[in-house]
Amino acid sequence: MADKHLILSIILVVSLAYCGVVAKEHVPVLVWNNNQVSDGLPAVSALHYINYNTFQSKYLHAFQPKNILLFIQDALSIEDLSSHESEFQHVNRLMSEGHSLYLPNVEDAAHLAHDLPTHGYSVEVLEPGIPVAGLNLKQEDNNLIVVKLPSTLTNPSRKRALQKADEVIVNVISKIGEQREFTVIFTGMKPSVENKGEEQYEERKRVSRSLQQTKPTYPVGFHYSKCVYIYFFNDMVLNSYHGNKTTIDPKPISSNTINESLAMDEGELTGDCNSKHQSITLKYHNVVINNDTHSQLDLHFHFQLVGDEWTFTYVHTILTPGTTDTVDFKPVNSDITGIPIRMSYSCSQKITLRSNNTDTGKEIVYDLVLNGVQMQPNTENFPSIRFSGAWDCVGFFTVPILSSVFVSFLLLLILSMGMYMLADINTMDRFDDPKRPAIIVPTAATD
Repeated sequence: MADKHLILSIILVVSLAYCGVVAKEHVPVLVWNNNQVSDGLPAVSALHYINYNTFQSKYLHAFQPKNILLFIQDALSIEDLSSHESEFQHVNRLMSEGHSLYLPNVEDAAHLAHDLPTHGYSVEVLEPGIPVAGLNLKQEDNNLIVVKLPSTLTNPSRKRALQKADEVIVNVISKIGEQREFTVIFTGMKPSVENKGEEQYEERKRVSRSLQQTKPTYPVGFHYSKCVYIYFFNDMVLNSYHGNKTTIDPKPISSNTINESLAMDEGELTGDCNSKHQSITLKYHNVVINNDTHSQLDLHFHFQLVGDEWTFTYVHTILTPGTTDTVDFKPVNSDITGIPIRMSYSCSQKITLRSNNTDTGKEIVYDLVLNGVQMQPNTENFPSIRFSGAWDCVGFFTVPILSSVFVSFLLLLILSMGMYMLADINTMDRFDDPKRPAIIVPTAATD
Protein backbone atom coordinates (compact mmCIF):
# COMPACT_ATOMS: atom_id res chain seq x y z
CA MET A 1 0.00 0.00 0.00
CA ALA A 2 2.86 2.32 0.85
CA ASP A 3 4.42 1.62 -2.53
CA LYS A 4 1.20 2.65 -4.28
CA HIS A 5 1.12 5.94 -2.35
CA LEU A 6 4.77 6.55 -3.27
CA ILE A 7 4.10 5.91 -6.96
CA LEU A 8 1.05 8.19 -6.92
CA SER A 9 3.08 10.92 -5.22
CA ILE A 10 5.82 10.68 -7.84
CA ILE A 11 3.27 10.86 -10.66
CA LEU A 12 1.66 13.90 -9.02
CA VAL A 13 4.99 15.71 -8.64
CA VAL A 14 5.99 14.96 -12.26
CA SER A 15 2.58 16.14 -13.51
CA LEU A 16 2.85 19.40 -11.58
CA ALA A 17 6.34 19.99 -12.91
CA TYR A 18 5.17 19.33 -16.48
CA CYS A 19 2.21 21.66 -16.07
CA GLY A 20 4.56 24.30 -14.69
CA VAL A 21 6.69 24.10 -17.81
CA VAL A 22 3.73 24.14 -20.17
CA ALA A 23 2.18 27.04 -18.24
CA LYS A 24 5.11 29.27 -19.11
CA GLU A 25 3.61 32.13 -21.06
CA HIS A 26 5.77 34.54 -23.02
CA VAL A 27 4.62 37.93 -24.24
CA PRO A 28 6.29 40.62 -26.35
CA VAL A 29 7.82 43.62 -24.61
CA LEU A 30 8.45 47.06 -26.15
CA VAL A 31 10.85 49.37 -24.31
CA TRP A 32 11.81 52.91 -25.33
CA ASN A 33 13.15 56.19 -23.96
CA ASN A 34 12.90 59.27 -26.18
CA ASN A 35 15.44 61.16 -24.04
CA GLN A 36 18.20 58.68 -24.82
CA VAL A 37 20.18 58.06 -27.99
CA SER A 38 20.13 54.57 -29.45
CA ASP A 39 23.26 52.62 -28.52
CA GLY A 40 22.83 49.97 -31.20
CA LEU A 41 21.41 47.14 -29.10
CA PRO A 42 21.35 43.98 -31.23
CA ALA A 43 17.99 42.76 -32.48
CA VAL A 44 16.51 39.78 -30.63
CA SER A 45 15.28 36.83 -32.67
CA ALA A 46 11.63 35.82 -32.45
CA LEU A 47 12.89 32.31 -31.60
CA HIS A 48 14.76 33.58 -28.54
CA TYR A 49 12.94 33.19 -25.21
CA ILE A 50 13.96 35.44 -22.33
CA ASN A 51 13.23 34.77 -18.66
CA TYR A 52 12.26 37.55 -16.28
CA ASN A 53 15.63 37.84 -14.54
CA THR A 54 17.50 38.18 -17.84
CA PHE A 55 15.01 40.78 -19.06
CA GLN A 56 15.47 42.91 -15.96
CA SER A 57 19.23 42.54 -15.45
CA LYS A 58 20.39 42.68 -19.08
CA TYR A 59 17.87 44.44 -21.30
CA LEU A 60 16.04 46.82 -18.95
CA HIS A 61 19.31 47.70 -17.21
CA ALA A 62 20.68 48.97 -20.56
CA PHE A 63 18.22 51.88 -20.34
CA GLN A 64 19.27 52.87 -16.77
CA PRO A 65 15.65 53.88 -16.06
CA LYS A 66 15.09 56.75 -13.64
CA ASN A 67 11.30 56.46 -13.83
CA ILE A 68 9.23 53.75 -15.50
CA LEU A 69 5.89 54.05 -17.25
CA LEU A 70 4.51 50.51 -17.51
CA PHE A 71 1.55 49.89 -19.86
CA ILE A 72 -0.06 46.50 -19.29
CA GLN A 73 -2.57 45.02 -21.72
CA ASP A 74 -4.70 42.04 -20.76
CA ALA A 75 -3.45 40.00 -23.77
CA LEU A 76 -0.69 40.69 -26.28
CA SER A 77 1.16 38.52 -28.83
CA ILE A 78 3.73 38.93 -31.56
CA GLU A 79 0.93 38.54 -34.10
CA ASP A 80 -0.77 41.67 -32.73
CA LEU A 81 2.32 43.79 -33.38
CA SER A 82 3.15 42.33 -36.78
CA SER A 83 -0.38 42.22 -38.20
CA HIS A 84 -1.67 45.54 -36.84
CA GLU A 85 1.13 48.02 -37.59
CA SER A 86 -1.34 50.73 -38.60
CA GLU A 87 -3.21 50.35 -35.29
CA PHE A 88 0.07 50.90 -33.37
CA GLN A 89 1.18 53.86 -35.46
CA HIS A 90 1.85 56.10 -32.43
CA VAL A 91 3.81 53.41 -30.60
CA ASN A 92 5.91 52.70 -33.69
CA ARG A 93 6.65 56.40 -34.11
CA LEU A 94 7.69 56.80 -30.47
CA MET A 95 10.02 53.79 -30.69
CA SER A 96 11.67 55.15 -33.83
CA GLU A 97 12.43 58.52 -32.22
CA GLY A 98 14.77 57.34 -29.47
CA HIS A 99 16.48 54.48 -27.70
CA SER A 100 14.19 51.47 -28.18
CA LEU A 101 14.18 47.68 -27.92
CA TYR A 102 11.73 45.00 -29.06
CA LEU A 103 11.77 41.65 -27.23
CA PRO A 104 9.41 39.14 -28.88
CA ASN A 105 9.20 36.58 -26.04
CA VAL A 106 9.65 37.51 -22.38
CA GLU A 107 8.44 35.34 -19.52
CA ASP A 108 6.05 37.02 -17.09
CA ALA A 109 7.04 40.57 -18.03
CA ALA A 110 4.10 42.08 -16.10
CA HIS A 111 5.77 40.87 -12.89
CA LEU A 112 7.61 44.22 -12.98
CA ALA A 113 4.57 45.81 -11.32
CA HIS A 114 5.14 43.63 -8.23
CA ASP A 115 8.94 43.39 -8.31
CA LEU A 116 10.06 47.01 -8.78
CA PRO A 117 8.41 48.30 -5.54
CA THR A 118 10.79 46.00 -3.63
CA HIS A 119 13.67 47.91 -5.25
CA GLY A 120 12.59 51.31 -3.90
CA TYR A 121 10.15 52.40 -6.62
CA SER A 122 7.11 54.45 -5.63
CA VAL A 123 4.05 52.95 -7.36
CA GLU A 124 1.05 54.71 -8.84
CA VAL A 125 -1.65 52.71 -10.64
CA LEU A 126 -3.95 54.13 -13.30
CA GLU A 127 -7.02 52.00 -13.95
CA PRO A 128 -9.12 52.45 -17.13
CA GLY A 129 -11.34 55.49 -16.75
CA ILE A 130 -9.19 57.26 -14.12
CA PRO A 131 -8.00 60.70 -15.33
CA VAL A 132 -4.28 61.35 -15.60
CA ALA A 133 -4.56 64.90 -14.33
CA GLY A 134 -4.81 63.83 -10.69
CA LEU A 135 -1.56 61.88 -10.77
CA ASN A 136 0.96 63.04 -8.15
CA LEU A 137 4.56 61.84 -8.35
CA LYS A 138 5.91 61.54 -4.81
CA GLN A 139 9.64 61.62 -5.59
CA GLU A 140 12.02 62.91 -8.24
CA ASP A 141 13.26 59.50 -9.39
CA ASN A 142 12.30 55.85 -9.01
CA ASN A 143 8.64 56.40 -9.85
CA LEU A 144 6.70 53.47 -11.29
CA ILE A 145 3.41 54.31 -13.00
CA VAL A 146 1.40 51.23 -13.93
CA VAL A 147 -1.23 51.96 -16.58
CA LYS A 148 -3.78 49.20 -17.12
CA LEU A 149 -5.07 49.51 -20.66
CA PRO A 150 -8.70 48.87 -21.63
CA SER A 151 -9.62 45.23 -22.08
CA THR A 152 -9.11 43.76 -25.55
CA LEU A 153 -10.56 40.32 -24.88
CA THR A 154 -14.07 41.64 -24.28
CA ASN A 155 -14.02 43.89 -27.35
CA PRO A 156 -15.61 42.19 -30.40
CA SER A 157 -13.18 44.00 -32.72
CA ARG A 158 -9.54 43.16 -32.00
CA LYS A 159 -8.43 45.83 -34.45
CA ARG A 160 -10.43 48.54 -32.70
CA ALA A 161 -9.25 47.36 -29.25
CA LEU A 162 -5.57 47.61 -30.23
CA GLN A 163 -6.14 51.02 -31.80
CA LYS A 164 -7.74 52.18 -28.55
CA ALA A 165 -4.71 50.94 -26.57
CA ASP A 166 -2.41 52.87 -28.90
CA GLU A 167 -4.44 56.05 -28.35
CA VAL A 168 -4.35 55.64 -24.56
CA ILE A 169 -0.57 55.14 -24.59
CA VAL A 170 0.18 58.28 -26.59
CA ASN A 171 -2.36 60.27 -24.54
CA VAL A 172 -0.83 59.30 -21.19
CA ILE A 173 2.72 59.96 -22.41
CA SER A 174 1.77 63.39 -23.76
CA LYS A 175 0.32 64.40 -20.38
CA ILE A 176 2.90 63.12 -17.92
CA GLY A 177 5.95 62.58 -20.11
CA GLU A 178 7.18 66.15 -19.54
CA GLN A 179 7.14 65.87 -15.74
CA ARG A 180 10.03 63.37 -15.55
CA GLU A 181 12.30 61.34 -17.79
CA PHE A 182 10.42 58.08 -18.29
CA THR A 183 11.46 54.74 -19.72
CA VAL A 184 8.26 53.36 -21.27
CA ILE A 185 7.42 49.64 -21.27
CA PHE A 186 4.49 48.12 -23.14
CA THR A 187 3.60 44.46 -22.55
CA GLY A 188 0.73 42.09 -21.79
CA MET A 189 -0.49 39.85 -18.99
CA LYS A 190 -0.70 36.81 -21.26
CA PRO A 191 -0.48 36.00 -24.99
CA SER A 192 -3.56 36.66 -27.07
CA VAL A 193 -2.75 33.62 -29.24
CA GLU A 194 -2.86 30.23 -27.57
CA ASN A 195 0.35 28.30 -26.95
CA LYS A 196 0.94 25.59 -29.54
CA GLY A 197 2.17 23.06 -27.00
CA GLU A 198 5.31 22.04 -25.19
CA GLU A 199 6.75 20.08 -28.12
CA GLN A 200 6.78 23.07 -30.46
CA TYR A 201 8.00 25.29 -27.64
CA GLU A 202 11.03 23.11 -27.00
CA GLU A 203 11.67 22.76 -30.73
CA ARG A 204 11.75 26.53 -31.15
CA LYS A 205 14.15 26.77 -28.20
CA ARG A 206 16.46 24.21 -29.80
CA VAL A 207 16.39 26.08 -33.11
CA SER A 208 17.04 29.35 -31.28
CA ARG A 209 20.07 27.90 -29.49
CA SER A 210 21.47 26.46 -32.71
CA LEU A 211 21.03 29.78 -34.54
CA GLN A 212 22.78 31.65 -31.74
CA GLN A 213 25.71 29.23 -31.80
CA THR A 214 26.10 29.41 -35.57
CA LYS A 215 28.35 32.25 -36.68
CA PRO A 216 28.33 33.43 -40.28
CA THR A 217 31.42 32.51 -42.27
CA TYR A 218 32.91 34.70 -44.98
CA PRO A 219 35.55 33.95 -47.61
CA VAL A 220 39.18 34.71 -46.93
CA GLY A 221 39.87 38.27 -48.01
CA PHE A 222 36.44 39.63 -47.10
CA HIS A 223 36.33 42.45 -44.53
CA TYR A 224 33.43 44.56 -43.33
CA SER A 225 32.67 47.41 -41.00
CA LYS A 226 29.37 49.06 -40.13
CA CYS A 227 29.30 50.96 -43.42
CA VAL A 228 31.97 49.48 -45.75
CA TYR A 229 32.48 46.07 -47.39
CA ILE A 230 35.70 45.09 -49.15
CA TYR A 231 36.86 41.79 -50.66
CA PHE A 232 40.27 40.99 -52.11
CA PHE A 233 40.28 38.30 -54.80
CA ASN A 234 43.97 37.65 -54.15
CA ASP A 235 46.64 38.86 -51.72
CA MET A 236 47.81 42.46 -52.03
CA VAL A 237 51.43 43.18 -52.99
CA LEU A 238 53.56 46.06 -51.74
CA ASN A 239 56.42 46.97 -54.12
CA SER A 240 59.19 49.50 -53.52
CA TYR A 241 61.15 51.33 -56.24
CA HIS A 242 64.05 53.76 -56.50
CA GLY A 243 62.79 57.12 -57.72
CA ASN A 244 60.58 60.06 -56.97
CA LYS A 245 57.31 61.54 -58.23
CA THR A 246 58.62 62.13 -61.74
CA THR A 247 61.14 59.34 -62.36
CA ILE A 248 60.80 55.74 -61.18
CA ASP A 249 63.11 52.81 -61.79
CA PRO A 250 60.88 50.12 -63.39
CA LYS A 251 62.76 47.36 -61.55
CA PRO A 252 61.42 47.01 -57.98
CA ILE A 253 63.76 46.93 -55.03
CA SER A 254 61.53 44.47 -53.24
CA SER A 255 58.11 42.87 -53.63
CA ASN A 256 56.23 41.98 -50.47
CA THR A 257 52.98 40.00 -50.36
CA ILE A 258 50.43 40.98 -47.71
CA ASN A 259 48.95 37.59 -46.95
CA GLU A 260 45.26 37.63 -46.06
CA SER A 261 45.88 34.87 -43.53
CA LEU A 262 47.67 37.51 -41.44
CA ALA A 263 44.56 39.70 -41.16
CA MET A 264 43.56 40.49 -37.60
CA ASP A 265 39.80 40.27 -38.23
CA GLU A 266 37.42 39.76 -35.33
CA GLY A 267 34.04 40.33 -36.91
CA GLU A 268 32.99 43.91 -37.61
CA LEU A 269 35.92 46.28 -38.13
CA THR A 270 36.23 49.94 -37.22
CA GLY A 271 36.11 53.02 -39.44
CA ASP A 272 34.37 56.32 -40.07
CA CYS A 273 30.71 56.21 -41.08
CA ASN A 274 29.33 59.67 -41.79
CA SER A 275 27.30 60.99 -44.70
CA LYS A 276 30.29 62.47 -46.59
CA HIS A 277 33.28 60.34 -45.71
CA GLN A 278 33.55 56.66 -44.81
CA SER A 279 36.45 54.32 -44.18
CA ILE A 280 37.43 50.84 -43.01
CA THR A 281 40.59 49.88 -41.10
CA LEU A 282 42.33 46.60 -41.93
CA LYS A 283 45.01 45.28 -39.62
CA TYR A 284 47.68 42.69 -40.43
CA HIS A 285 50.27 41.27 -38.04
CA ASN A 286 53.86 40.15 -38.60
CA VAL A 287 54.08 41.62 -42.11
CA VAL A 288 57.53 41.47 -43.77
CA ILE A 289 58.45 44.62 -45.76
CA ASN A 290 61.98 45.06 -47.14
CA ASN A 291 63.21 42.19 -44.96
CA ASP A 292 61.89 43.96 -41.84
CA THR A 293 59.08 42.33 -39.88
CA HIS A 294 56.43 44.76 -38.67
CA SER A 295 54.35 43.60 -35.74
CA GLN A 296 51.29 45.35 -37.19
CA LEU A 297 50.35 47.00 -40.47
CA ASP A 298 47.24 49.20 -40.64
CA LEU A 299 45.51 49.97 -43.94
CA HIS A 300 42.77 52.62 -43.87
CA PHE A 301 40.65 52.56 -47.07
CA HIS A 302 38.88 55.91 -47.52
CA PHE A 303 35.76 56.69 -49.56
CA GLN A 304 34.01 59.94 -50.37
CA LEU A 305 30.23 60.22 -50.89
CA VAL A 306 28.88 63.05 -53.03
CA GLY A 307 25.23 63.10 -54.01
CA ASP A 308 24.24 59.77 -55.54
CA GLU A 309 27.82 58.68 -56.27
CA TRP A 310 30.85 57.54 -54.33
CA THR A 311 34.59 57.64 -54.95
CA PHE A 312 37.50 55.59 -53.65
CA THR A 313 40.02 58.29 -52.68
CA TYR A 314 43.12 56.80 -51.05
CA VAL A 315 44.63 54.27 -48.64
CA HIS A 316 46.33 55.57 -45.53
CA THR A 317 48.98 53.09 -44.37
CA ILE A 318 50.59 53.01 -40.93
CA LEU A 319 53.65 50.77 -41.01
CA THR A 320 54.15 50.91 -37.26
CA PRO A 321 51.12 51.92 -35.13
CA GLY A 322 51.85 54.74 -32.72
CA THR A 323 54.53 56.30 -34.94
CA THR A 324 54.63 58.80 -37.79
CA ASP A 325 55.83 56.14 -40.25
CA THR A 326 52.83 56.53 -42.57
CA VAL A 327 52.28 56.42 -46.33
CA ASP A 328 49.26 57.44 -48.43
CA PHE A 329 48.44 55.58 -51.65
CA LYS A 330 46.29 56.87 -54.51
CA PRO A 331 45.18 55.18 -57.77
CA VAL A 332 47.69 55.54 -60.61
CA ASN A 333 46.08 54.56 -63.90
CA SER A 334 42.37 55.01 -63.33
CA ASP A 335 40.23 56.81 -60.80
CA ILE A 336 37.56 54.78 -59.06
CA THR A 337 34.90 57.48 -59.13
CA GLY A 338 31.32 58.08 -60.18
CA ILE A 339 30.08 54.76 -58.82
CA PRO A 340 26.31 54.79 -58.09
CA ILE A 341 25.67 54.99 -54.36
CA ARG A 342 23.77 51.67 -54.21
CA MET A 343 26.28 49.68 -56.25
CA SER A 344 29.62 48.05 -55.46
CA TYR A 345 32.79 48.38 -57.51
CA SER A 346 34.39 45.21 -58.85
CA CYS A 347 37.62 44.75 -60.78
CA SER A 348 39.42 41.49 -61.53
CA GLN A 349 42.40 43.33 -63.01
CA LYS A 350 45.33 44.73 -61.07
CA ILE A 351 44.81 48.17 -59.54
CA THR A 352 48.01 50.04 -58.69
CA LEU A 353 48.05 52.61 -55.89
CA ARG A 354 51.18 54.76 -55.63
CA SER A 355 52.54 56.51 -52.56
CA ASN A 356 52.83 60.29 -52.45
CA ASN A 357 56.30 60.11 -50.96
CA THR A 358 57.97 63.52 -50.76
CA ASP A 359 61.04 62.49 -48.79
CA THR A 360 63.80 63.21 -51.32
CA GLY A 361 66.35 61.80 -48.92
CA LYS A 362 64.96 58.29 -49.20
CA GLU A 363 64.14 58.46 -52.91
CA ILE A 364 61.85 55.43 -52.52
CA VAL A 365 58.39 55.09 -53.99
CA TYR A 366 55.93 52.42 -52.86
CA ASP A 367 53.21 50.78 -54.96
CA LEU A 368 50.31 48.94 -53.38
CA VAL A 369 48.88 46.48 -55.93
CA LEU A 370 45.34 45.15 -55.50
CA ASN A 371 45.11 41.87 -57.39
CA GLY A 372 41.37 41.98 -57.89
CA VAL A 373 39.00 43.71 -55.50
CA GLN A 374 35.33 44.41 -54.82
CA MET A 375 34.39 47.27 -52.51
CA GLN A 376 31.32 49.19 -51.44
CA PRO A 377 30.67 51.98 -48.90
CA ASN A 378 27.32 53.22 -47.55
CA THR A 379 26.11 49.78 -46.39
CA GLU A 380 24.64 50.77 -43.01
CA ASN A 381 21.04 49.84 -43.85
CA PHE A 382 21.74 46.62 -45.74
CA PRO A 383 19.60 43.73 -44.44
CA SER A 384 22.51 41.29 -44.74
CA ILE A 385 26.27 41.44 -45.15
CA ARG A 386 26.59 41.06 -48.90
CA PHE A 387 27.49 43.24 -51.87
CA SER A 388 24.83 44.78 -54.10
CA GLY A 389 25.09 44.84 -57.90
CA ALA A 390 28.62 45.42 -59.21
CA TRP A 391 29.91 48.29 -61.36
CA ASP A 392 32.75 46.55 -63.20
CA CYS A 393 36.02 48.28 -64.08
CA VAL A 394 36.19 46.57 -67.47
CA GLY A 395 34.40 48.40 -70.29
CA PHE A 396 31.81 46.67 -72.43
CA PHE A 397 33.97 46.28 -75.57
CA THR A 398 36.89 44.30 -74.25
CA VAL A 399 39.40 42.44 -76.45
CA PRO A 400 37.59 39.09 -76.05
CA ILE A 401 34.26 40.71 -76.88
CA LEU A 402 35.67 42.46 -79.95
CA SER A 403 37.25 39.19 -81.11
CA SER A 404 33.94 37.38 -80.69
CA VAL A 405 32.09 40.10 -82.61
CA PHE A 406 34.66 39.93 -85.45
CA VAL A 407 34.37 36.14 -85.71
CA SER A 408 30.56 36.42 -85.64
CA PHE A 409 30.59 38.93 -88.52
CA LEU A 410 32.98 36.71 -90.50
CA LEU A 411 30.74 33.67 -90.10
CA LEU A 412 27.70 35.78 -90.98
CA LEU A 413 29.47 36.97 -94.14
CA ILE A 414 30.28 33.39 -95.16
CA LEU A 415 26.68 32.36 -94.53
CA SER A 416 25.39 35.30 -96.58
CA MET A 417 27.68 34.44 -99.54
CA GLY A 418 26.55 30.83 -99.41
CA MET A 419 22.89 31.81 -99.38
CA TYR A 420 23.49 34.23 -102.27
CA MET A 421 25.16 31.49 -104.37
CA LEU A 422 22.35 29.06 -103.65
CA ALA A 423 19.79 31.64 -104.71
CA ASP A 424 21.68 32.22 -107.99
CA ILE A 425 21.40 28.59 -109.20
CA ASN A 426 19.09 28.33 -112.33
CA THR A 427 17.15 25.15 -113.04
CA MET A 428 15.91 23.90 -116.47
CA ASP A 429 12.62 25.30 -117.66
CA ARG A 430 11.70 22.20 -119.81
CA PHE A 431 11.58 18.53 -118.86
CA ASP A 432 11.09 15.20 -120.75
CA ASP A 433 7.55 14.11 -121.51
CA PRO A 434 7.22 10.29 -121.95
CA LYS A 435 4.40 10.76 -124.47
CA ARG A 436 6.47 12.97 -126.72
CA PRO A 437 9.87 12.72 -128.37
CA ALA A 438 12.83 13.17 -126.10
CA ILE A 439 14.45 16.51 -125.84
CA ILE A 440 17.75 16.58 -127.66
CA VAL A 441 20.30 19.19 -126.74
CA PRO A 442 22.94 19.52 -129.46
CA THR A 443 26.43 19.49 -128.08
CA ALA A 444 28.36 20.22 -131.33
CA ALA A 445 27.72 21.60 -134.76
CA THR A 446 26.90 18.98 -137.52
CA ASP A 447 27.99 19.13 -141.15
